[in-house]
Amino acid sequence: MSREMPRGYAPGSASDVPAVHLHCQVGRPRMMVSADGQLAYVLATVQATDAVQAVRFPLNFCFVLDTSGSMSGRKIESVRQAVSMLVDQMQPDDIVSVIAFSSNGKVIVPAQPASDKAAIQALVGRLRAGGGTQMARGMALGLAELQKYHSPTVVTRMVLLTDGNTSNRSKCLELAESARILAIPIHPMGVGSEWNEKLLDEVGNRSRGQPAEFIRQPADAVAVFQQQFQSAAAVAVRNATVTLDLPMGVTPRRAIKTLPLISDLGQSGLSDRRVLVPLGDIERGMPQAVLVELMVLAQRPGSYRLAHVAVTYDVPNLGRFNQQVAADVLVEYVTDASQAQAVDAQVMNMAEKANAHRLVTRALDEYRETGKVTTRLAPNVLANLDAETQAALSQLAEGQASGDRAETMVKEISQRTRRLTQRLNG
Repeated sequence: MSREMPRGYAPGSASDVPAVHLHCQVGRPRMMVSADGQLAYVLATVQATDAVQAVRFPLNFCFVLDTSGSMSGRKIESVRQAVSMLVDQMQPDDIVSVIAFSSNGKVIVPAQPASDKAAIQALVGRLRAGGGTQMARGMALGLAELQKYHSPTVVTRMVLLTDGNTSNRSKCLELAESARILAIPIHPMGVGSEWNEKLLDEVGNRSRGQPAEFIRQPADAVAVFQQQFQSAAAVAVRNATVTLDLPMGVTPRRAIKTLPLISDLGQSGLSDRRVLVPLGDIERGMPQAVLVELMVLAQRPGSYRLAHVAVTYDVPNLGRFNQQVAADVLVEYVTDASQAQAVDAQVMNMAEKANAHRLVTRALDEYRETGKVTTRLAPNVLANLDAETQAALSQLAEGQASGDRAETMVKEISQRTRRLTQRLNG
């Protein structure tokens, strides 16, 4: 599908101006000279610049929708309303397709430009609920439709919605891997309390989309779908990747995406002297940030490079590929303890919230596996959580919630802790 110029692009604009801004911070700008290894944190924040504020990529959206029997009533009505509303907002050269899955999969709207909106909405209006839940069949059909118009110059996304557990989970994960290879991110959503959060999170993460979004009430589907649409429409930069090259004596221990959501990457993308974190699409007004935990061996007094940080990216519609911005992260080693007291509050706040997310996730995993929470979170961890999250964790630990209520609480806690870094002063 040929796309010569993006919407809003004015020939003669500042093509040499970087489309991405890179800002690097270190947790402790000055560190004590020590015979032992020390922990250091580097925070790399990436944001689209004004040079691409007017770029708007055409969209290639596929809605893969659970229409099993449990979706009947308000759920299916809300889904029909949400999809129809987004179709109404699409540009004529945006692409839309709709897949329904229950005991089988069915193409409701084949991939096509969103020009005849009334006809597309009429097909969506015929969605009916009934049957079992075979999510993999819907995902496979969705990938096939998305590939018809998939290219670097369109933002392709699968929006996957379900309200229950599916059979053939291994096939769902295989399809998520296929989506990653095809560069088609999947954005899963779960309605109610019965869907498998771990499975949908893994589907989203494996495809390099997002972990599952919790839709507590059917009526909330309209707002969540709208958020997905706005997110895709705001994409300004493609295929962004952060790379940290490290000098001798500096070893990576862990990498964590901290914005827009916390995602602990653990050892993924880490080697002896390099950290590589794919960011994917960068949206206007939505920075992405990566926090890297390093082990630093002893140094003599003086200034040293802790890491060389580079961001590579594409803006295909402007003919700009494999662009790069870079920065060196420096740290000074001192012998005076009073000089080593200062810390970067934002970096350390990020580190504290990432640690809180990791420990809360561990507690929730324990509850999913055993129905109990025996892990007691330390006061410094609890201090990063809002009062509602603390109360919900306490109720789970004390066995005061069960059934659907407990499942809903687990999903809500998980959602809130992913967003801890969105309120850095909270």
